[in-house]
Amino acid sequence: MNLFNATYDVYSHSYLCYGQEQSRLVYLSQLIKRANATSSINDPCLQSGYIQNITYKELFSTACIHREYAPITNLNQSTTFSFVGTGDYAKCQMTVKQRFNKSICSTQNCSFNGVYQPVPISSSLKFIAVAGWHSVFKNLAPHLSLLPNKDNNYELTSLNLTQIKQAVKTICNQSWSDVHDPDRYRPFLCFNSMLHWTLFEYGYSMTDENLKNFQIVKKIESNEIGWTFGYMINQTNYLDPQYRPRRLLTQDEFIVLLTLCLLLCTISLATAVTAIYVYKRHRK
Repeated sequence: MNLFNATYDVYSHSYLCYGQEQSRLVYLSQLIKRANATSSINDPCLQSGYIQNITYKELFSTACIHREYAPITNLNQSTTFSFVGTGDYAKCQMTVKQRFNKSICSTQNCSFNGVYQPVPISSSLKFIAVAGWHSVFKNLAPHLSLLPNKDNNYELTSLNLTQIKQAVKTICNQSWSDVHDPDRYRPFLCFNSMLHWTLFEYGYSMTDENLKNFQIVKKIESNEIGWTFGYMINQTNYLDPQYRPRRLLTQDEFIVLLTLCLLLCTISLATAVTAIYVYKRHRK
């Protein structure tokens, strides 16, 4: 990738249908199949005592649920499914892990589902997780006694995967009646945390060493990070080179130029006022 005349080697792959929302819908469709399409289904990734009701249309209208995840043919489309939380960490982990197929690989190195990935991932590489990772981890962090920095980012240098998995286990096995003042995303903290850290360790084959260079980020230099920001950066590649700045101003340079500009404006204003005053006196 060329960005403002600097060239970077980038590895990229978009794992469609593996985001939080779509992964959960696929996961729920798996539970329905295993329960032989009954309307009341035990959900090990929901905390005990919590029930989620979801309609057939809400569940099966997404493009991600097709082929092996497609609904059973004789399933009533007016059905509302009730997913009853059982809070079973081990079963939740097993079910989530099954989506990451490590047995299919047409190249020497794969992440999962036959997708090429440089493995092993060097512990010296810096990784940044954004968006859903941050919104989920900020609810998990108190169970790890981890505080964010001034930009609301999390450095994981003091943690290991055993500690993180233990925190996820605590969440999953916790009774819903023990959760106080939950927001609308809180019921899915167990599933989302399980998804993220299974992806990290099992899907991407990363280790404790990778955690030392792993950040969960809200802002970088006070700029909020998100997909739209990434899109804007990508679009700069399409700018004609003649319109690209050779380099950005530093903060000190900007302050000096701003000061000079204000000084010139002040001198110009003073000169104009003096000229008007002299002109009026001359007229008298």
